[in-house]
Amino acid sequence: MKRTIIFASVLASAMSVQAQTDNELARAGFVRDSVAEVLAEHRANYARNESMREKLSPTILSLEKEVVRLQAEYEAVLAKISQRDAEKALAAYNNAQKEQPAKKSEKPESEEKRGVYTPDKARMKRDLVANDYFSERLSQSDYKGLCDAQKRETKVKEAVERYFAKYGELLALQRRYMEVPTREEADELATLFSAKRGEMASIDDEIASLWSSLYFNKIYAYDLLMEREGNTSMLDFSAEAAARAEREINDNSDLYESNALVGYFARKKALTEYEMQLASALSLTTSRDSLRLVSTALKNRDYRLSKLSLQRRSFIKYEDIEVKTPTIYNSKNPVPQTKIYDYGTIYRIRIGLFSKRPNISALRGVMPLSYSDAYNGGMYAYFVGGFRTEQEAKDGVDYLKKLGFKEPIIAVWVDGEYYPTLEDMRRSQSQYNIEISGVATLTDDVKALILSHKSDCTISRIGSTFVVGTFEGKSVAESVVAELKAANADIKANITKKP
Repeated sequence: MKRTIIFASVLASAMSVQAQTDNELARAGFVRDSVAEVLAEHRANYARNESMREKLSPTILSLEKEVVRLQAEYEAVLAKISQRDAEKALAAYNNAQKEQPAKKSEKPESEEKRGVYTPDKARMKRDLVANDYFSERLSQSDYKGLCDAQKRETKVKEAVERYFAKYGELLALQRRYMEVPTREEADELATLFSAKRGEMASIDDEIASLWSSLYFNKIYAYDLLMEREGNTSMLDFSAEAAARAEREINDNSDLYESNALVGYFARKKALTEYEMQLASALSLTTSRDSLRLVSTALKNRDYRLSKLSLQRRSFIKYEDIEVKTPTIYNSKNPVPQTKIYDYGTIYRIRIGLFSKRPNISALRGVMPLSYSDAYNGGMYAYFVGGFRTEQEAKDGVDYLKKLGFKEPIIAVWVDGEYYPTLEDMRRSQSQYNIEISGVATLTDDVKALILSHKSDCTISRIGSTFVVGTFEGKSVAESVVAELKAANADIKANITKKP
């Protein structure tokens, strides 16, 4: 009686420790996922709101570090559970050996004939394919192929983790690229970004080549055994799981940074579900419980990594018109030459064309001024302001007319090319439309964003696609596309050249 009470006490204590560890794992997973959700929200806000990027950047970096730390804690608890299960299996095996030191457990004759698998509890393995069922029923070559596939899964998992890490590096570079103040720094980061993207592409190829063959090798071995057993329900489950995986792959193809990652997670989830069903059907409870943890981890991992690219920065300095009297320009602070940008579009207003440099006081104190003698046969062209859009420049013309300037003319530079008037630009420039899909309607905010770049822009609809145009110069269209995607992550936008 006393011995029974002691045994019950020990058993209760062991169950309490197990429950405590399992709860610890659940808590660790919940905290990690909660922080990851907050991180995802901050990243979305960062992409949508350019004005908040400086404020959000340190928070995002802090959250990224916290997610990495919490993932490490989660994996440490998971390792603790694996060690606990291994110790339990070993203890059970030792007890069985003491009770029957010279006799191996036997299966009833009727079960042998039916091929029913009754595993020795003491010999259960967490690794599904390491259980005797597979080694005893598969040919040596097939079983070796199954074991090789199981070992290679570790390499695939390592490659997947390296891919996630490299993606994080690219994401950080993308943020830094958008924030650095000089073109030199941006060009240096762009070179580094390109190199790391090449490294990530190499890992992507590694995942695709490793995973595809081992996935089908494992499915083949499992289906072969179930076919021999005549277990049609398991074969149906296998086919349904595989079909779900392929639908998930097709639905997400080319939407995210890595198709290989999409394929891995979709098929890995399907394979794990199949393996859990196999383990349950064969009463391999240790393997089943281990696979449940894997399944939970897969469902909690988001493989939908947004596509990363560097939207080329123009580094154009846009400036509104101001009036200062007396003028700020003099012999010590002369009017500078007009700055030419090799990428992007800037509108300036020409306020005069002179055979020689004019008296600055005659220009009514407007600023910022610049001049160029590179056009108009060596005559001096004086410009004021620097505007992002045509409408802003037109507003500037109206303002200058009120100040007494008789014929202010809008001039345009597109990717370093000079156009003396808007008409010259329209005659010379290729014209582009933007095709928008992925959303049912265009919100007022999105329409306002489009019209801020071109006030007379037209928006039409063809089927489920919105056609926006027309834009003079591809760089203008690219700028609009970048702002649209930042405003709404669901928007898909393509630039098309008008014939």
